[in-house]
Amino acid sequence: MDAERLQSFLNAVEPDRGATVISTAPVPGGYSRDTVMAEVQWADGSTEKLVLRGDPAVESSVFRSDRDAEWAILQAVKDLPDFRIPTPRYFDSTGEYMGCKCIISEAIDSTSMQKFLDTGPDLDKAREDFIAIIASAHNTPLDSIDASIDRPADWRQHLDDIIANYERMLEYIGEDDPILRYTLKKIRMNIPPEVPMTMVHGDLQPGNFLLSEGSDPYIIDWEFARIGDPRLDIGYYLQIPMPPHLYHPDPEIFLARYRELTGLTEEQINPAIARYFLLLGTSHLMLDILRGSEDVAMGEHRGVMGTFLMTAYAHFHRLYLDYALELPYSAEATR
Repeated sequence: MDAERLQSFLNAVEPDRGATVISTAPVPGGYSRDTVMAEVQWADGSTEKLVLRGDPAVESSVFRSDRDAEWAILQAVKDLPDFRIPTPRYFDSTGEYMGCKCIISEAIDSTSMQKFLDTGPDLDKAREDFIAIIASAHNTPLDSIDASIDRPADWRQHLDDIIANYERMLEYIGEDDPILRYTLKKIRMNIPPEVPMTMVHGDLQPGNFLLSEGSDPYIIDWEFARIGDPRLDIGYYLQIPMPPHLYHPDPEIFLARYRELTGLTEEQINPAIARYFLLLGTSHLMLDILRGSEDVAMGEHRGVMGTFLMTAYAHFHRLYLDYALELPYSAEATR
């Protein structure tokens, strides 16, 4: 994803606009995809910035996701009134031009909510804004989302498929991890009450919310998005390590406001259930971490990500044990 490749791509998809690529520069941050900021000038003299998002080289990648599925999600949500995303502009679906499958979107003059939190704002107000963004995504009517987007046949089938990530993890390590086996057992014993399925982002955190003056926030990085249980997004956010955290200081206030905006009940989402969904909402990450760790053990190069894999495995391992220990041991205590 460099200037020469982008120039060739724009010449092909916009032959009448006379594009000139002025610059390209890598954007730091994120572990899963490579991101590049580009500036383009058109023949009419106008300029704009674009964000290129593509798959990294196999030898340096860990987390798995599908650009075709991400592009389909972006097309499905780009015009929804409940929240905003940067306009997806182009997709090199084969990698013929960009060297990898690459999504190209408009660049937004903005700062991430995470960087904003680092400036020391009113955290009570920031928490309100954060919850409102999450609720706006979860309140999106499913019948407004293109029918081509896969959706589970029913809630329990969906939950069972997420839980099966633990079985897939154990396949990679030969059933030899007692903590993962214990966590899986406790998860199965504590199935929560059912809730309506919604659009699930899969990585809802302040770093993926863009704040732009004069407009509502934007949500970016939709690679793990799907239709499913909205509590997956809540559980996922619990493990985000960057301070200041907007949930942990007062989970009751956080969830009370979320319930108020979404209509869920306290039986459906409370601190205990939020912790349960950390175990489910991060399971796809742990599965990829184990796959990547096996690759490293087999001698496949992962660069600095090799060290990341080892520390991430230890982090989630401890987190899973701590949260699984909190779950009731009797199946009669849950639905």
